[in-house]
Amino acid sequence: MANQYKDNMEFEAEVRRIAEVIWSLEPGECQPNHYSDNPVVKELDGLARLRDCTHLLMVTTSTRLDKVKGDVKKLGAAESIEKKANPTISKWLITQRQLDAEHIDYARKNNVQTLTFEQFRRRFFDGHKYLNKRAVAAFGSARDPHTDSVTIGDNAYVPLPMRIVHTNINKIIKSVEKTPPITIQGIASHLLEGNTVILVAPFGSGKSLTTREIFKELGSHHRKDASKKAPLTLNLREHWGQDYSDEMLERHARSIGYLPREDLVIAWRAGMTDLLLDGFDEVASQTVIRTDDKNFMKDARKKALQGVRDFTSKTPHGTGLFVCGRDHYFDTFQELIYTLGIGQKNHIIVKLDEFTEEGVDEFLKRNGISQQLPDWLPRKPLLLAYLAGKDLIQEIISIDSSQGFGYAWDTFLDRICQREASLEKSAIDPVTLRNVMERLANIVRSKSSGTGPITGSDLSEAYTVETGQAAGEGVIAHLQRLPGLTQRDSDPGSRSFVDEDMLAALQGSAFARMILSEESTNRSNPISEISDKAISMASFILLRQETLPETLITVSERLTRNKNADRSASQVVADCAMIAIHMASLQEQHTIDFRGLAIDSASFGKLNLEDIDILNLEIRNCTISEVILPASTNDRKIKFYNCLISKVSGVANSNALPIESFFNCEVGEFDDMSTNNAVMKLSIPPQLKALLSILRKLYKQAGAGRKITALNRGITNAEVVQYINPVLDVLEAHKFITIFNKVVHPVRKQASRVEIILSAPTLNDDPIIQDVISL
Repeated sequence: MANQYKDNMEFEAEVRRIAEVIWSLEPGECQPNHYSDNPVVKELDGLARLRDCTHLLMVTTSTRLDKVKGDVKKLGAAESIEKKANPTISKWLITQRQLDAEHIDYARKNNVQTLTFEQFRRRFFDGHKYLNKRAVAAFGSARDPHTDSVTIGDNAYVPLPMRIVHTNINKIIKSVEKTPPITIQGIASHLLEGNTVILVAPFGSGKSLTTREIFKELGSHHRKDASKKAPLTLNLREHWGQDYSDEMLERHARSIGYLPREDLVIAWRAGMTDLLLDGFDEVASQTVIRTDDKNFMKDARKKALQGVRDFTSKTPHGTGLFVCGRDHYFDTFQELIYTLGIGQKNHIIVKLDEFTEEGVDEFLKRNGISQQLPDWLPRKPLLLAYLAGKDLIQEIISIDSSQGFGYAWDTFLDRICQREASLEKSAIDPVTLRNVMERLANIVRSKSSGTGPITGSDLSEAYTVETGQAAGEGVIAHLQRLPGLTQRDSDPGSRSFVDEDMLAALQGSAFARMILSEESTNRSNPISEISDKAISMASFILLRQETLPETLITVSERLTRNKNADRSASQVVADCAMIAIHMASLQEQHTIDFRGLAIDSASFGKLNLEDIDILNLEIRNCTISEVILPASTNDRKIKFYNCLISKVSGVANSNALPIESFFNCEVGEFDDMSTNNAVMKLSIPPQLKALLSILRKLYKQAGAGRKITALNRGITNAEVVQYINPVLDVLEAHKFITIFNKVVHPVRKQASRVEIILSAPTLNDDPIIQDVISL
C-alpha cells in the first residue's frame, strides 16, 4: 500500500509539472488545493489559475467506475466554488491508463475532459506529426550522392565504426580502452536513459547521416510507444547568432513546417522529447580576429555556442541530449565539456571513425561500383559519395599509393583538373583550374569552419587574381561546379570543400607554390595552423623541386623583417617553420638551425622535438596543440614564451618542464606515457618496443612517411635498434606498411588496429603482436 501511495503521489506531481509547462506557468503555480468546508471535495489534485481560465485537475491511477464518478463529483463541487472568481472553468480527469467507454461517457455528460497522461501531453504536442515532417527535411550535409537531394533512401546508411573515448558514467563503463564498439542502438539506449552523448568525427565522416539514423531509431520507439520521447533534431548550421533555446526551437519548427511552432518549446520543456543537435562546429559568432590574443579562438567558440549551452542548462531531468561536431574543433575534451555545458551531466564522448573495408565495399556495392579503392583515399562517406556521384572513381583507382600522401593527391588533383577542363563548354584550362582551387583552399583558412563558406565573390576574385582577367558568364558557371566543392544549404549560392584530405592537399600545394614563386604573401588571413597533411603535401612538392629547408627559413626572415607585413605574416612564418622542420626530418637531418628567428602571435599544430634538434628558434605568444619533448634538452634549442599549449608530452607535470625552454607558458594537460622515450622505458620485450616506436612514427606523427634509416632515430637502446628491420618485415607481411624508394608509408586502413595496439600492447591478441614477439 505504501508503494502504491508513493506511485500515486509521483504520478500526480508529474501531471502538475506537465500542466505548468503546457499553460506557461512558473514551477509550483499548479498545486493541489484544499477545501476544508466542502463535504464533497476536501482536496483537488491540481489547480491552475490563468487570467482567462481556471483549470481544475483530478489525477488517478485507478480505472474503477466508482473512483471516476467520485472524481467527477469533486471536480463539479470545485467548479461551483471557483466560478465565483473566474466564470471560465475547465475540468480535467487525467488517468494513467485508458478508461472504458462507460467511464468516458459519464465524465463527458458532466463536462469533464478525460485523457490519459499521454493523451494530455500529446494534446499540446503531436510527436507523430513532428516525426513525419522532420523525416523529409535535411539532416545537416547528408545528401543522396546521385541526385544531391536531401531525400535519402532508408537503406542509405552503412554502419560506421564508433567507440567511446571518454565517459563519466563509471557505473556503466569502467575502462574506456577496453570498451567494445558502440552501435546506433547503443547510443539510442543512452539517450532513452536520459544521458548525454557527444559524437565527434573528422569532417565528412558521416556525422549527419549518423544523426539521421539515431533520429530514426528513437523515432521508431516513439511510434511504437507514445510514452517514449520524440527526438527533436536540429541542424545547428541553421541557427547562427541564436543564443536562446526557445528561439532556436521556433525557427526549427518554421523550417520544417510544424504548427503551432511554440508546441516544440512546450514539448521540450515538458520533458516529452529527446534533443539531437547536429554540427556544434557549424555555428559562429561575430568575433573580431585578434592574433595578439592567445585565447581569442577559445573565446570565439564559447560565444558561438551560447545557444547550445542554453539547451544543456535547461534540459529537463531524464531527457536525452545528443550533440555532434568535428573532432578537432575543440583543443581538448575538457574544453568541449566546459563549452557545451555538460560537465555535471552523465555523458559519454563517442568517436566516429571512417568506413571499415567491409563498410566501404558495402557502400560501393549500393552505389553500383565494384572496383577496389586505393589505400591512400580516405574512407569518409561524404568524399566517397561525392566521387561516386561525380563518376570520379575511375580517376583514382590506378594511382600508386605506395609513394605516399603527397604523390597520390598531387596526381589526383592533376587528373580531376584535366578531366574537368576536357568537358564540353569548359572555360578554364587545367593549370588555371588547379591554381584557382588552391587559392580558394587558402582563403578558407581565414574562416571559422575551416572548410567554407566560399562565396561567389571568393570564386570570382580567385579567378581574377590567378589570370588577371575578370570572370565572364561562362567562367562563373564553371567556377560554380569546381571539383571538390559542394553546396551549403544554410548559405544558398555558397560552397564548401567536400573533404579535409583534399583541402589539406590543396593548401599544402598552394603554400609550396607561394614559396617557389617567391610571393610575399599567400593573400589570406589564416586563423589556424597549417595541418599535418598540408605540411606533408608542401614538403613533397618542395623536395621534388630540390628546395632546401633553409629556403623556408630565409623566407621567414624576410617576412619578419618586413615592418609593413599584414597580419597573416606571423602565421605564414609559423607554417614555414613547421614545413622546414618536416623537410629536414625527411632528409634525415639531425638538427635544423633557425638562426635566431622569433615567431610571435601565431598557431602551431604538433611540434615533435623527438626526431630532430630545433636550434635558435623562439616562439612567443602562440597557441600550440602539442609539444612532444625529447629525453634531454640543451640551451640552444627551441624556447617558448607566454604560449598557450594544449598538451605537453614527455613530462608528467609543470614541475618537470625544462626551465631553459619554457617561460610563463600555460599548459592544458601533460602526458609522459605516449612518447618514444616512454616506450623505451616500458617493461616489455625489445622487439615490442621496436614495433611501438615504428607505429607511433608512421601513424601518429605529421607526414606519416619515414625513411627506413630515420626509424632508428631517438632509440638509444642497441637491442631495440637491431629489431627495427625484422619488425618492418613483419609489418610489410601483414600489410601495415608499404615501402617505396627506401621510404616507409602507413596503410591507412590499418589505422584502427594500430590505435588498439598502441593503447594496450601487452593485452592485445592481434596476430602481429604474436609474430613480433616470436622474432
